[in-house]
Amino acid sequence: MRSNLNKAWNNFLNTMSFLSRIPVKVEYPAEMKLVFFPIAGLIIALLAYLSHFIFAAVFSIEITALLLLSFYVYLSGALHLDGLGDFFDGYFADRDREKTIQIMHDSNSGIYAVVALILVLILKYLLFKELLFKSQIEFLLMMGVMARFYAALALGLFKAAEASVWAKSVEAKIGKKDVIQAFLVSLIILSFIVLIFGSQYIKIIFIAAVFNIGLLYYLANWSKKKIGGISGDLCGTIIELSEIAFLMTAVMF
Repeated sequence: MRSNLNKAWNNFLNTMSFLSRIPVKVEYPAEMKLVFFPIAGLIIALLAYLSHFIFAAVFSIEITALLLLSFYVYLSGALHLDGLGDFFDGYFADRDREKTIQIMHDSNSGIYAVVALILVLILKYLLFKELLFKSQIEFLLMMGVMARFYAALALGLFKAAEASVWAKSVEAKIGKKDVIQAFLVSLIILSFIVLIFGSQYIKIIFIAAVFNIGLLYYLANWSKKKIGGISGDLCGTIIELSEIAFLMTAVMF
């Protein structure tokens, strides 16, 4: 029993070390488990949520929004933004599969990546600022959980591209049970958040979930046509765009 708990804890730390810059000590061998994706998202978002109280006590809403965004990006190590940049460079270059993969593996950023990153960061800043104006920054907690769950869903439901070593390695160790576990954990976390902050958020969570499921399937099918399956870069893109979609839903409703 103790051995199983230690193994699960170590797998959790390994997942956290991949999805964030939060310093953790991992004892290898260790695996990355989809069930821990939403928990990692909650921890990252919770740290950002708590930090906003410090920022807001000293600075204006505009500066608080910028510092909050900067801290959030730091916590994730800009990993998902890197994936987003590679995704836009490769997929929007309109090349064949081999050239697309080559572009995505290139460490240099092209014009599509630069434009995409600038637009995403500006939009996130404006959405953070809007939530601060409305005193609804708790949406960060829901956003962090849901976005990482969609990445787990993509890894669990869709075939990995042969060119993506990381996605293939994850695919070999997961099954449908892992997706179900990630879903149940996400549901439990979101239920607690709703209990704490109010049932009025259920509608927004549902609308955002429907929209993001459609976005996930669109991106996964597009990736299948472009490179033969999903990749780590696509997972980063799914997280970033899911966060944008959730924040826009929160602001609109």
